[in-house]
Amino acid sequence: MLPASLLAELRPVTGEIGKVTALAGGDIAHAWRLRSQKGEFFLKTHRNPPPGFFASEAEGLRSLEQRGVRVPRVLACTESYLLLEYIAPGQHDYRKAGAMLASLHAAGEGFYGAAQDNYLATLLQPNGLVADWAEFYLKNRLGFCLRKMRHMSERENALWQKFAEKVRPLLGECPSPAWLHGDLWSGNLLMGKDGPCFIDPACYAGDPLIDIAMTRLFGGFSQAFYDGYYGELPRRAHEDELIRIYQLYPLLVHALLFDGAACRYSGYYSRAAAIRDWFVGI
Repeated sequence: MLPASLLAELRPVTGEIGKVTALAGGDIAHAWRLRSQKGEFFLKTHRNPPPGFFASEAEGLRSLEQRGVRVPRVLACTESYLLLEYIAPGQHDYRKAGAMLASLHAAGEGFYGAAQDNYLATLLQPNGLVADWAEFYLKNRLGFCLRKMRHMSERENALWQKFAEKVRPLLGECPSPAWLHGDLWSGNLLMGKDGPCFIDPACYAGDPLIDIAMTRLFGGFSQAFYDGYYGELPRRAHEDELIRIYQLYPLLVHALLFDGAACRYSGYYSRAAAIRDWFVGI
């Protein structure tokens, strides 16, 4: 349960809290539903969050809200918790969710990356503002993960280098930067009473297909979602190949988070290596 000191700290925003319910579904943080005299609230806590962990999420939510995406309102944020608007469940509207994502992507940005580093789960992902998408993705996303992995053989390193050389021209086809959710698996899309609502972002500017690739990696999105998205934006040349390339980053992140740095023999890493090997012709 939540300590009394935390409940007291929240009281100026929530009022007197009458009921606290632990919620399931979070792999990284603990989630709580708070009921009080002022209504319902959603609270995220973490026993040992990395520095700026909740501030990073709050900034991502605000950045999406500023761009017209429905997200929970940020009510309070400290190093130890994030207090959000509670999203009451509603009817599923995947088509509207897809159209909302397309609208975000269509708006465009003037750069790749982001001004500040932020977190994907508890992994601090390096950003910075750059003009070259291929360099950003290969260095700040794939290379960043691979450098964290121990016991990589010379052969593995050589294969990743060969892969980078092979796909760089494809990455160069990105038409323009778009602001991304950055971690769009099915658990980060809520269907609320007021319509679809995106949560837990890891935002930066990049190829719009980054978000589409994530939706297809672990499943959970209906065809209506893609109908809504592609009803607003056209399909791209080499889209299937790019989606496979962009699925490498979340696979490598999962390998690091859930299998540890010595993870080159893990299931997630094996899936990533299989995609790599397909491109290099092994």
